[in-house]
Amino acid sequence: MTAQQKKMVIGDFEKYMRFAVQQQQGFTLENFVSFATALVNFYAGSALITVEERSETATILLTAFNSGIGNQIDAQDLQQLTDLIISDSTIDYSILSPIFG
Repeated sequence: MTAQQKKMVIGDFEKYMRFAVQQQQGFTLENFVSFATALVNFYAGSALITVEERSETATILLTAFNSGIGNQIDAQDLQQLTDLIISDSTIDYSILSPIFG
């Protein structure tokens, strides 16, 4: 991935995090995984990343999330979450609309 793509991913993650905190939705793992799945699939569907970059994108998002919760998720669980995120091909636009609106 390019530096510009990584910056885009982190920027969208930060928008999501701010929105979730402002709306008092909670910064939960379940909410995050739904967001990450939708975002990764949106990026791939919009040709902002390649299919091969889906895993790296999920890892970047998970690393940022994990940092935000004090690095409580270990490496093995991070890999399982990455696999979970990229195994789902759905896009929930209602999750993405606050960050792109």
